[in-house]
Amino acid sequence: MTGSISENDWKYLRSIQGELLASLCKRINDATLSMLHADGKSEHARYLESFHHIKDSDGIVAECFNDWRRSTIGQRLISLHRHRLLTQTHLQHLSERARDFLQWSETL
Repeated sequence: MTGSISENDWKYLRSIQGELLASLCKRINDATLSMLHADGKSEHARYLESFHHIKDSDGIVAECFNDWRRSTIGQRLISLHRHRLLTQTHLQHLSERARDFLQWSETL
């Protein structure tokens, strides 16, 4: 997988890692707040819903950001794409080879 990711792509992804993590955390936090403020549910129901959401979301954070190394960046890139963290602007900054790699991964 790492053979598909160039040094320039690696450097670019490393430079936007914090931005991508912040974006995912904002998405998770916003959804959690929405659950906590939902009308018509008991406090306990809101708590349980938000707890399960955070627990499930933690897996997404881990999938996208744990073990962020050059040798694992291909899998991280697929996860970032699958969870819609890469914008069109991000994709345009990647090489054609990396974009082709993402298209190929969608067929798996």
